[in-house]
Amino acid sequence: MLARFLLTLGCLIATLFAEPLCAQDSGSDTAKDSEAGSVLVLGNPGGDAADATSKSDASAEKNAENAKPRSLLDESSKKLIEPKRLPVKSVSGTTSEKATPTPAKPKLQAGNASAQPKTSNPPSAKNSAATTSSDTQPTVAESKATLRPIEPKKLIEKPSPDGGEAFLMRYKFEPGMVVRSEVTYLSKNGTRIDSVQQDATSRTVSMKSWRVLDTEGDTVTFEYRIDEIDMSQQVGSGNEVRYSSKEASDEPPPIQFAGAADNVGKVVSTISIDARGMVVARSDTQNPPHLGMGDVTLPLPENPVAVGSTWEIPREMRIPRKDGSSRLLKFRELFKLEKVSAGIATISVRSEPLSTISDPSEEAQVLQQLSNGTIRFDLDAGRMVSKDLAWDHEVVAFSGPGSVLEYSARLDDHVVTVDTDPRTSTRPSNTAR
Repeated sequence: MLARFLLTLGCLIATLFAEPLCAQDSGSDTAKDSEAGSVLVLGNPGGDAADATSKSDASAEKNAENAKPRSLLDESSKKLIEPKRLPVKSVSGTTSEKATPTPAKPKLQAGNASAQPKTSNPPSAKNSAATTSSDTQPTVAESKATLRPIEPKKLIEKPSPDGGEAFLMRYKFEPGMVVRSEVTYLSKNGTRIDSVQQDATSRTVSMKSWRVLDTEGDTVTFEYRIDEIDMSQQVGSGNEVRYSSKEASDEPPPIQFAGAADNVGKVVSTISIDARGMVVARSDTQNPPHLGMGDVTLPLPENPVAVGSTWEIPREMRIPRKDGSSRLLKFRELFKLEKVSAGIATISVRSEPLSTISDPSEEAQVLQQLSNGTIRFDLDAGRMVSKDLAWDHEVVAFSGPGSVLEYSARLDDHVVTVDTDPRTSTRPSNTAR
C-alpha cells in the first residue's frame, strides 16, 4: 500500500508546481490547513495532492472520517492508513468534486464596453492535447483577468562576509518568448514493517513550456504547459506500468497516471512573476504544495550579491499527530551564491527544518521536504538554466520497532530550447552541466 502511494508522486512531479491537483500550500496555522491537504504524509510523500486516483465511490461516513487529521498508522493493525485523497476526474469520465479555477469576468476596457470572454465547445478527447487554434485561445487580457493576486514571499538576505564583486540577478522575458524544459524525476523507495519489505520505483520525464503572454513594467505573465509526458512505475516484483503521451492508444491511461495525462497539451496555469521571480498572481484556485522543490521560479535577492552571499525563504507545514492533533513545523529554503563563471551563477539550495523533530513518525512525514541541490542562472539572459535536486533519507522506527522507511529521489530540470521568434529555436548558451 505504501509503495503505491509513493509512486503517485511522479504524477505531480510531471506537472511540476503548476498542476492544480494540489491542495493549498501550508502557511496558515489553522486546522483548515491540515484538512485541506497541506499535510504531506510519508508514506505518501506526494501528499493528498499526488494521489490522483478517484475516491468518488467512498461512503459519506468514510469521507467524514478521512476529513480528520490521520495518524500514520492504525495501531491495532500496524498497517499503513490510506490518506485522504482529493476527488478528481476518473478515467471512466465521471467527475467528482475537484476544485477547478473559475474564470473571473474580465475587466472592460474603454471603448469596448461589450467585451466578453470567449467561449468554445470542449475539443474531443482525440484532439484535446493538440488544440491550439486561435478561435479557442483566450486573449492576453482575458488570461490576465482570471488571475488571483498572491502576496510575494519575503526574503531574508545576508551579504557575503568576504565582500567582492556583486551581481544583480533579475529575470528577463519578452512577449512571445517560449522557454521549453525537460524535467526528469526518478525515485526509489522502500519500507519494512513487521519484517515485510516493500520496494517501489518510479520514473517521470516531461517536457514543459512557458509561453510569455505579456510584460508590464517588472511583471511578466506566462502560460505554463505540459507538452509531453512519459511515466513508469513498478511496485515490488510486479509488472511495470507505463504511459507515454507520444504513443497513440485507444485505451485510457493507467489510473495512477490519469491526472497528469489529462493535462498534456493544455494550459495548466497562467502565472505572473516580478523581476525577482516572485509569484504575484496565478490562475489556479489553489497553490501547489511545496514538495521540497521550491516554487515555479528561483526567488532572487533584492540587492546585488557577491559570491558567498545567502538568502532564504521561511515557510510552514502542518502535519497530523498520532493523538489526532496537528503540529505546525517551520522550515526554510536556504540559497547561496557559490560562484559566477562565464555569466552563469551557480547557486546551492538546501531545505532545512527549523523546528525540532524527534518523533520518527513525524520525521517520516517531512522527508520529502528536505532536498538539496544546485541551480544555475544565466545572468545575461535573465533565466534559469538548470536545477538539480536530490533526496536521500532513512527513518528508523517510524512505525514501531524494526520498521524502516527509505526515500531516495533525483530531479533534473534543464532548459532545452528558447524560442524568441516563431521561426527560430535556439539552445541556451553555457548549459553544459
